[in-house]
Amino acid sequence: MLATALESGLSPDFPVTALTEQQLDITDREAVFKSVETLQPELIINTAAYTAVDQCESDEARAMLINGTAVGYLARAAQKTGSRLIHISTDYVFDGEKEGPYREEDKTNPLSAYGRSKLLGEQELMNSCDTYVILRTQWLFGENGKNFVDTILQLAQQNSSLKVVDDQYGSPTYTRDLVSVIRWFAEHPDVRGKVFHFSNEGIVSWFGFAREILKLAGMTTDVIPVGSAEFPRPARRPHNSALDKTAVKQITKVDIRPWYDALYEYMESNGRLRQRPGSSGAEPHSDRIKREEGVV
Repeated sequence: MLATALESGLSPDFPVTALTEQQLDITDREAVFKSVETLQPELIINTAAYTAVDQCESDEARAMLINGTAVGYLARAAQKTGSRLIHISTDYVFDGEKEGPYREEDKTNPLSAYGRSKLLGEQELMNSCDTYVILRTQWLFGENGKNFVDTILQLAQQNSSLKVVDDQYGSPTYTRDLVSVIRWFAEHPDVRGKVFHFSNEGIVSWFGFAREILKLAGMTTDVIPVGSAEFPRPARRPHNSALDKTAVKQITKVDIRPWYDALYEYMESNGRLRQRPGSSGAEPHSDRIKREEGVV
């Protein structure tokens, strides 16, 4: 999902070589070094990851290999060729117990195998390379990939009501907006050896997110808020995984839009909106959400 958005978002200004898993298995150390040595890239963007969070609990060794050890292979290969490396990480490196959004320097304490594996990747990168930028993000949605928006819409077509957890909070992130900030870092090679957080603006629960998705789609499916205890999962999720974006805003000067405006654009681009912008009686989207949801 993110890789596809990056390929289209960076071309044609940047000549992009987009390698599939079949073309480069990042868990193969020798293949990584050979590929980087052959391509001599100015910049490597690592979007490869084992993201099946619950499956990671029973397959932790492989998660550690893909999300952790393999990042070290990329880091050492990049260090050898002098390539810069932008690595995508996650809010799951935190335990969710903090009051308020997490800053980059806050203590990490992952609750799950997935979180531990992603933290290992960050550590491997920091220990093996000095040309890196780590971008932690969360709750991604966008074209060409499985995401919460599409899942909710599909479930709503099959059910008259949905139960969605209302005690896990974060910020949905549109892949196109994440690509914009990655592009900024691609254009500023002097920024390196840093960790940044990025998501769309606004904090919401999964329940609030689901309710807005269905409102925009004009669907009457009832959404019922429940606690995480009602949906026991193999992997523990942080209750609060909101990310503080002060650092990325200060350095990039990027104007980060609210998640609900990004969602509106995504659903409009896929023909899923109930009412088109400018149609009779339509209320400005961002004003309505601020009024109804009380987004912080």
